[in-house]
Amino acid sequence: MKTRFMTLAAALMAVGIMASCSSDSKKSQPKKSIEELSVEDVIFDDESQTINYKIPSPLEMFIRMKNRDVPFSPELPNKPSNGIRYVTQYQQAVNMGVYASDMAYCCILGNSQNALEYFNLVKNLSIEIGLYEGIDKDLADRVLNNLSETDTLLSVTSDSYHDVVNYIEEQGLVDIQCLVVAGAWIESLYLCLEPMKQQDLTDETCELIRDHQILLENLIELLDQNKQSGNVAKLLDELKLIQSVYDVTYQNKNEKVTKAQFVNIVNTVADVRARLIQ
Repeated sequence: MKTRFMTLAAALMAVGIMASCSSDSKKSQPKKSIEELSVEDVIFDDESQTINYKIPSPLEMFIRMKNRDVPFSPELPNKPSNGIRYVTQYQQAVNMGVYASDMAYCCILGNSQNALEYFNLVKNLSIEIGLYEGIDKDLADRVLNNLSETDTLLSVTSDSYHDVVNYIEEQGLVDIQCLVVAGAWIESLYLCLEPMKQQDLTDETCELIRDHQILLENLIELLDQNKQSGNVAKLLDELKLIQSVYDVTYQNKNEKVTKAQFVNIVNTVADVRARLIQ
């Protein structure tokens, strides 16, 4: 039975890894405003005979941040200048995901100029790891022309989702896909949690932690199924470090998560992320 990554993170990566895919092969979905979007709108679920692991997309996380009026923090995304450091397949695939998440962060939180820079980084890394055979010009133009229009950008990237997943599967590159998706998830989690570290622990934050805990378990199960690749096994070990600090919360009696536990989670995510982008 096939295993698929049902995540719109892949759709965002599509702007950099579109190979033989045509953007007019799908009809655009009706646009919704950011305020109308829900988790169901940005996490795809199909009813085919596949094992579907629902991993949160950067879009879903950053839409929540936008709706809570979290300000854009330019110091948080991975520096574009770091791109030249990534020479191994592991570094390139993981940081392709990292930069795709940074692009989503810039698009949703409102810095379109930075988004364009991250667009180019994702494209360049996709070339390095062999996922790029030429971006469909119409799709590239639509992305570049709508970087400041979040609703339109969401529709554009959604259009390409199925083609990207099918292309990667057809090429037998599931191990690389594991690295890209996990890199995007870790970066988006870092960008989401880091601004909250100095804030009071609210019920909403506790709920967010619980949501990520479940999704992290799905992601770990997905990588575990592909750990025959040494690179995937290496990244799986990093994810298990994050899981270990999450699992401490299961011991709580009257609280979902304590402030100390939350800070430990944020710091561990930051430590893992620092190793991925170095």
